[in-house]
Amino acid sequence: MVRIKKKSYPPSSLIVTQSNKLVEARYNLPLSEQRLILTMIARIQPDDEDFKEYRINVKEFADFLGVDNNSAYREFDKITTAIMTRVLILEESDGPLKVGWVSSAKYIVSEGAVLLCFDPKLKPYLLKLKGNFTSSKLEMLLSFKSQYTTRMYNLLKQYEKLKEREIKLDLLREILGIRKDQYSLYSNFKKDILESTQRELKSKADLYFEFEEIKYGRRVGAIRFCIVIKNGIAPKLDKKQENLQPELPPPSDNTEPLLNELLLLIPEQHRAKKTIFSALESFNTKYGFDYVKRNIMYSNANAKKSYAAFLGKALKEDWGHDWELDQNEAIKKKPVEIWEKQGFSSEKDYNDFMYTEQMRRYGVKV
Repeated sequence: MVRIKKKSYPPSSLIVTQSNKLVEARYNLPLSEQRLILTMIARIQPDDEDFKEYRINVKEFADFLGVDNNSAYREFDKITTAIMTRVLILEESDGPLKVGWVSSAKYIVSEGAVLLCFDPKLKPYLLKLKGNFTSSKLEMLLSFKSQYTTRMYNLLKQYEKLKEREIKLDLLREILGIRKDQYSLYSNFKKDILESTQRELKSKADLYFEFEEIKYGRRVGAIRFCIVIKNGIAPKLDKKQENLQPELPPPSDNTEPLLNELLLLIPEQHRAKKTIFSALESFNTKYGFDYVKRNIMYSNANAKKSYAAFLGKALKEDWGHDWELDQNEAIKKKPVEIWEKQGFSSEKDYNDFMYTEQMRRYGVKV
């Protein structure tokens, strides 16, 4: 297999949210398969009632993995074939559940994409999560070079506020999917798993760990992790999102949720302007959400200067109407990405919007 330099992967600003039971599930996924699963999970939205077919562009994903274009489809076929056989074990109240990650993988040759579906048994662990879940940035998870670093990060992120977590060594091995014949000597486990993941988290993540060995007699029986939050690290996404909060009008019980969604569509440098907020409020009341949204999208794509004045005229004369029709016609003629369907001018804008919205719905202040 020819490998090339890896490229950044488009959905890096999304988040991965999973129930804590799934974080602690027992499984072993090679790095490429784990990254595919994480990318799928990041596509799930907080208000989704059911799983959808999650579309993965083969070339983009292969570029990220560092796979040469000539072998991209062959390698991706290997990954999807293997992932169909992977089993995870979830501890449920009446006994363990063994379930596969993916129930189907459909190639769309004309689009160079694969449609993947989660197994329905995973719904309680990925959909409509109200509590007992862990959220992590996809960007950070995809940066890790080891499958064990990704798992360790989520196990620690789950206990981030408590700053400490103790796990029996045998249980930790099971969660990480390490067979009994692997790293049978604790010294090897310590060197290749604990210390290796510790180094990678320290260099890349927003947290890392120090650890203490707890002995049961003469052998190490458990590990006590001291979770260290790296205050000095400010991931790109956090820096960007911190600036969004002060620019939004103060939340009010009288402010419609849809109006807040419209505000998030406005370029961030214009959100604090009272004229824009008043215009959105007025036209939303008069003509509704879709009317205002299409004119915001039209303005985002066409306003060269004086954004507020341009948006005001677009709202008054509904400039976005014909533009929206043209967009819909264009969509019919070519394969379309989800961000295009939603009217965003770029996938980056869509990802930034969905991250902020997802965090808001989960009640997490960014």
